[in-house]
Amino acid sequence: MNQEIKICAECESEYYKDCPKMMDLCPDCTHKLYGYPNCEHEFESGKCTKCGWNGQTSEYLKNKAKKDGN
Repeated sequence: MNQEIKICAECESEYYKDCPKMMDLCPDCTHKLYGYPNCEHEFESGKCTKCGWNGQTSEYLKNKAKKDGN
């Protein structure tokens, strides 16, 4: 399956265009920033087979998680 790949505006991870709920953000960032349901990631060869996310997180979200105690 050859899906169109986009780059997340927040974490700069690749993701499949058809997966996220919000334009220009990967499923993980839409979840962490806006509370949308996240993909139930299944990683193979360094990226999710469902949404294409590679596990990358922005510095902002890393710092936010530390402040929130996650």
